[in-house]
Amino acid sequence: MFICARDFLSGATYMFKGTAYMGRFPHMTITVLYFALIRNIFSNPLVAIKLINIIFSMINVVLLYFLGKEVFRSKEIGIGVMAFAAIFPPMIIYNNVFCSENMAIPLLIISVLLILKGYRSNNLWKTSLLICGAGIFLSLAQLFRPVGYVVIVAYIMYIFIYFKKGIKLKILGVINVILSFILPWALVSYLLIALNITEYPLWHGTEPLSISMLKGTNIESQGRWNEEDSAIFNKYDGDYEKVDEEAKSIIKDRLTETPKLKLLTFYIRKFMNEWNTGDFAGAYWAENGLDEGYNREEYLNMLGKTEGKMLIRMSTEGIVYTKFFWIFLVIMTYIGLYRNRLERNYSIDLFYIIFGGASLFGLITEFQDRYTYPYSWIFIILAFTVFNFNKKENRESIFY
Repeated sequence: MFICARDFLSGATYMFKGTAYMGRFPHMTITVLYFALIRNIFSNPLVAIKLINIIFSMINVVLLYFLGKEVFRSKEIGIGVMAFAAIFPPMIIYNNVFCSENMAIPLLIISVLLILKGYRSNNLWKTSLLICGAGIFLSLAQLFRPVGYVVIVAYIMYIFIYFKKGIKLKILGVINVILSFILPWALVSYLLIALNITEYPLWHGTEPLSISMLKGTNIESQGRWNEEDSAIFNKYDGDYEKVDEEAKSIIKDRLTETPKLKLLTFYIRKFMNEWNTGDFAGAYWAENGLDEGYNREEYLNMLGKTEGKMLIRMSTEGIVYTKFFWIFLVIMTYIGLYRNRLERNYSIDLFYIIFGGASLFGLITEFQDRYTYPYSWIFIILAFTVFNFNKKENRESIFY
């Protein structure tokens, strides 16, 4: 994406057209344009992007304080959430990775914060504005990373089940959040087409979604990227209909002809793999570019260096800290799950819904460790349910 940003500044748009990479996966378009903006403004864009990533990470810490305070109605717990966020390994490591997640996460957190404020508001107009704001910020997050598919469904479920309103107002709330999510996304998408930057809408690449789903059913590759399934796109020279038809046919065969026990074992392992790495592959992506990235030399030249060095490798020296922190967080989450069952805090349920949706989406599609990183911060909130005190605000009935 960083290299494509350089080419875009020279007037090229090939990367967004046809079967080029961004044409196949148009959800990366805005990140390329963002990198192009940084390259155009700063003389040393590599350092600038890392510094901006750090700023985004610091914003995440502050936002999680407000989110923790909103969820638990406690300033003290909000401070605890903020402290955990400040030392959360993925949010530290990913500052060194040039990826869209760094921009998407703060927008996603703001969106969740607004929807929860809307849940607690007793003023109809204020609730409507908060829901609208939640949809808009989710739309902005979607421009950088396709997190909206999961979260918008979670919002719809949450509004229908938990909002203390009549059915008509709930329906209006759902329409509100859907429109506020779709309209900015669609507006930007068609604006890019009108400017002749992209060829297709941001939600419709030249590679069918069924290819990602096909990779997700490959038992030999554990549902990850693999050459066998990827080759189908080139087999039909990028013909969308033929590729889609072939992928769906293979998916059907795999799901119907694979022994049920083997299939069940595969999906259980895949679910575990979605959440079992404490850094969500951050160390791999941070170190890979320096070790063997194809554009390694160009990066070193931009920095005025002849070789790259790391004082601490998180994949080796830092792995104990990463694993320990993650295990501790997961244990707190499990304890908190039991605590929340006894002393219900209905704000917490939104995070369980998002977690379930993200897990299901990962089971259906191609899996990579970093794909669940945009949702990783919810474990910080869930961990603090161990301190979920039985306050009046948390005992409210979900029925009005």
